[in-house]
Amino acid sequence: MSELVRGFVRALSALVEAGVEFVVVGVGGINFYARTPSDAVATLDLDAFLAPTIENLERALSVLSALGYHFEAGGEPFIDLDDARTLEQVVRNGDSLSAIHPEAGEIDLMTSISGFSYADLSEDAICFEVSGTQVRVGRLEKLLRSKEASGRPKDREFLRAFQARADDETNSGD
Repeated sequence: MSELVRGFVRALSALVEAGVEFVVVGVGGINFYARTPSDAVATLDLDAFLAPTIENLERALSVLSALGYHFEAGGEPFIDLDDARTLEQVVRNGDSLSAIHPEAGEIDLMTSISGFSYADLSEDAICFEVSGTQVRVGRLEKLLRSKEASGRPKDREFLRAFQARADDETNSGD
């Protein structure tokens, strides 16, 4: 297991243990549905869609800070970890914070995503076991629809490649 993967496992386990409410989304979430390791898509970060409350965000920041992560917002250092007014603004605006660890990679702490509310994604999230910890992951169909709803060029490219791979698997199974 690479240091990056070990870092993600440690962080996910610590977040779950601390009672942080989140659902794994993005490419990292989609990778949970890969049938084989070769089906997984390389990514250097993990997206955690947090239940959008100040308390939940505070808890996530505290846990990850204790693991040695530092934080950024929009590429700038984010140091207001204990400032309730700043955290309220992050939640109210649906902003994301990046938790960055020099060896263990980056976790994007998202308080909103394209196409779905937290309740929409969490209501039918699937639990996957990660080194003995149950981690909630958004349903594959919803994660793909969120990528589509974002409209970002990199997400359109991802969806095109994902569909091409699925088409190849379907055609080779005939």
